[in-house]
Amino acid sequence: MRNSLESIFTRGISIVSKFLLVGLLAKLLNLEDYGSFQLISYFIMISTTIFGLEYYNISNRDIVKTKEKSEIYTKHLQFFYSLSPILFIIQVLVFLGLFPKELITIRTIIFIVIIGICDYFAQEVYRYLMINKQYRKGNIQLIYKSVFFIIIIAIYLTFFKKLDFDRLLILLLISYLLLFIFAYNSFSIYLHHFSISEFKFLSFKKLKNILSVLSPFLLLILFIKGIEFTDKFLIGKILGLEEAGIYSFLFSMASVMGVFVMSGFYIIYLPQLLNNFKNNMLEFKSDFRKFSILTIGSSIVLAFLIVVGSPIVFDLVGKPILLDNLELLYLLLGGFVLYNAALIPHLFLYVCLDEKIISLIMGIALLINLSLNFFLIPKFGVNGAGYSFLITYAIIFSFKSTRAIVIWRKLVV
Repeated sequence: MRNSLESIFTRGISIVSKFLLVGLLAKLLNLEDYGSFQLISYFIMISTTIFGLEYYNISNRDIVKTKEKSEIYTKHLQFFYSLSPILFIIQVLVFLGLFPKELITIRTIIFIVIIGICDYFAQEVYRYLMINKQYRKGNIQLIYKSVFFIIIIAIYLTFFKKLDFDRLLILLLISYLLLFIFAYNSFSIYLHHFSISEFKFLSFKKLKNILSVLSPFLLLILFIKGIEFTDKFLIGKILGLEEAGIYSFLFSMASVMGVFVMSGFYIIYLPQLLNNFKNNMLEFKSDFRKFSILTIGSSIVLAFLIVVGSPIVFDLVGKPILLDNLELLYLLLGGFVLYNAALIPHLFLYVCLDEKIISLIMGIALLINLSLNFFLIPKFGVNGAGYSFLITYAIIFSFKSTRAIVIWRKLVV
């Protein structure tokens, strides 16, 4: 519980930083530039996923089970190193397919590739520290990520006053290069120091074996990220960058709930549940119930706080148009309550190695979400994406809960 409280405190710093950043940028930029920047930010998350290929889903289990961990880190490095040329190409193709044409430039692509690598490595360092129960060191990495960008923006504004999309992208690159340096330093000191000899290509047979194990997770992440990001890019293409800015701003406010639960509880309870599932079922049931209560309770409290605080935030950013979209904020908050609730059966199914069913559920949900977005966005504008998000996660929660209940009755009760 102490580790969860410390992580919650750290995530609190991160949330405050995120609100400051979102509010500052919304105030300084016009909605079109803000929408452009948010689409770049969302693609960086996609980029991190492309580089990672969900490798953490197998390395998490290996880290928990293995005492000698250096071999796991080296294998992870060699996996990324072997696939990196293909991953770069995939990333560029996804970028060209998703972005409105006015944002497609060689400079932007290069910046995003570099930022994506830095963000991916920093996230892996954070995850490995947390999975090794070095919670404080991991939380410090999280603080670095939260504050670097804000500090750099503040320094820039002290000297130049004016900020636009192009300059903001340069500042973002600088902040992620700093993050990479600090993350690499932490990894080398606390986990493993890579040597040149470890930079080797894996054989085709080893790559094939790893990708075979990862295939359910690759499908799963395709479905999850499809649900998470296609609405923003569809809004940008169908309605325009200003509407994408409005939706992205409100989505960022609501998504605090999801990030809070993921880093405050999910990452803390994951190694404990993996370990206790086979060895101590009573302890597993106790930890799982604690995770469930904390997830639901914190989601409801955060939703209430965001509703109460939203008028203050809108006033501070000086964008009256946001007040006309309160219905969208409420839809997104409801969607994130369901998003967090769905993490409870998801975690149980993951521990039970039920990845195929998880992938099937998310695949069905993606098809439903895309259909809803294509129909509702032209009809209801940005609110259409909110309806799609809420309905999709209601379906996901229902399907995952039904499956989890069936397995729970067989294995636990």
